[in-house]
Amino acid sequence: MADDGINTDGADEAGSATDTTQHGDATGELGEGGQKALVAERKARAAAEKSAAAAQKQLDDMAKRLQAFEDRDKSEAQKLAERAQTAEAEAAKASSQLLRYEVASAKKLPPGWAGRLQGSTKEELEADADALLKELGETRHRQSPSYDGGVRKPAPAPTDMNALIRQKAGLG
Repeated sequence: MADDGINTDGADEAGSATDTTQHGDATGELGEGGQKALVAERKARAAAEKSAAAAQKQLDDMAKRLQAFEDRDKSEAQKLAERAQTAEAEAAKASSQLLRYEVASAKKLPPGWAGRLQGSTKEELEADADALLKELGETRHRQSPSYDGGVRKPAPAPTDMNALIRQKAGLG
């Protein structure tokens, strides 16, 4: 197709509808043959866009099916790998917790304090338990209450009836 009199201002094909409204007189200058060619080109372009959209949709559907097919085969292997990884992590956690309780028991720490021990090896845990026992010992000595100067035994109760009546009456 010749471009004699066709819009050459650099506008792309997508803006051709606005070009015809802005340059309404330009379509009149094309002549009857040019207008027929322009209409035919627009129809062909619309058909090509529909065909491209359908092909893209078909391509997306095929990609989804391929991904589902690949995931089906991978999922079993991935599930097994995840289960193995979870089991290994739980075993390591249980082993670490057991080691903490063993050290706490050997050092005669209360069971609730076993989780506070820091370290990854038995030696590190034992050193931390010793430091914790030292801190607990110092804290216990500082915080023990003093009972010196307080009443040690209750006052004797009055034994005769006259003393009870005087006491209740506030006479002494």
